[in-house]
Amino acid sequence: MQDIPQTTEQTSAPSTYSKRTVWIHWVSALLIFGLIYTGINMEHGEHAPAKFDLYRIHFGMGVIVFVLTIIRTLALFRDPRPAHLYRPGSFHQRFIAFVHRGFYVVILWMCVSGIASLFLEGIMPAILSGQFADLPEIGLDGFHPIMLSHHIVAKFVFLLLIFHLVGFVMHLIRKQENTLPRVWSK
Repeated sequence: MQDIPQTTEQTSAPSTYSKRTVWIHWVSALLIFGLIYTGINMEHGEHAPAKFDLYRIHFGMGVIVFVLTIIRTLALFRDPRPAHLYRPGSFHQRFIAFVHRGFYVVILWMCVSGIASLFLEGIMPAILSGQFADLPEIGLDGFHPIMLSHHIVAKFVFLLLIFHLVGFVMHLIRKQENTLPRVWSK
């Protein structure tokens, strides 16, 4: 694939994302890994006080990710972004955009469905009371459809993470260009 000359818009673009976007990216990434860890352990853990603690941690981290994702989504319209990595309209650039937008959609859905599930599955009263005894045994009679969608869409988070990491490595191999500085604070 031949590189085409950059347009004026691309040459005037900053070389990195804004500090706000960079910080939100890395804090969200760490929290998302924490959400994955707690989510897997909740799903496979037995109904016990340790599971209740995981629900509380998972809920707290999820709310923070929700707020950060809303802020980052709004920042997308305000903050300048670096030039595209590949020619606009190319398969690679469209795939990057798909993964990028996919993260926003999936993360927002995970947050909304997670919060809704707390109420629909009867978990919120236990979190508010702080009492394990108030925690219902989730999944004994099947999940509410919203909770089920939360579990299903979680698999898309894994898929997007894989695409994101493989994309970084592929770009590194293909163009011998480290894109990490684009999302690293100056």
